[in-house]
Amino acid sequence: MAETISMPDSPSPVRILTLNEETHTHQLDENALTKLLCDPKYADKKVSLISVAGAFRKGKSFILNFFLRYLTWRESGNTESMPDWLGTNEDKLDGFSWRGGSERDTNGMLIWSKPFLIKDRNNEDIVVLLMDTQGAFDTLSTVKECATIFALSTMLCSVQVKNL
Repeated sequence: MAETISMPDSPSPVRILTLNEETHTHQLDENALTKLLCDPKYADKKVSLISVAGAFRKGKSFILNFFLRYLTWRESGNTESMPDWLGTNEDKLDGFSWRGGSERDTNGMLIWSKPFLIKDRNNEDIVVLLMDTQGAFDTLSTVKECATIFALSTMLCSVQVKNL
């Protein structure tokens, strides 16, 4: 029986695909996806999934945090002053986990728990989702695992940022 997933109280990454390093298999969390995607607030709207994929330790999670800042700013409707979304040097870059060093930080695939509702040029609502992926070509993953993550990311996304 699948475990019941509760969405976090505040926006944060939710793991939808987990890599088992011992068996070299992936497990999809259908409950998390259902809770995220079947929210009536977002039902029957167009969806755009932005995913970042590429080699490990190259800044995928880091750049997604700038996407988070921008989409939060866009969704707020206070878009009169363009540079406001960038923040200042003192603003902490929060969101998807990232850190320096050579050890992998992201495992599997994660989606931001709060979709963004953005108006397009025709004033139509678009649900924007952000997805972070495990980096490819690290010392712990097989070629098959790297290819699986990259292929799933590519097939699912509307906008693929390839960080190669």
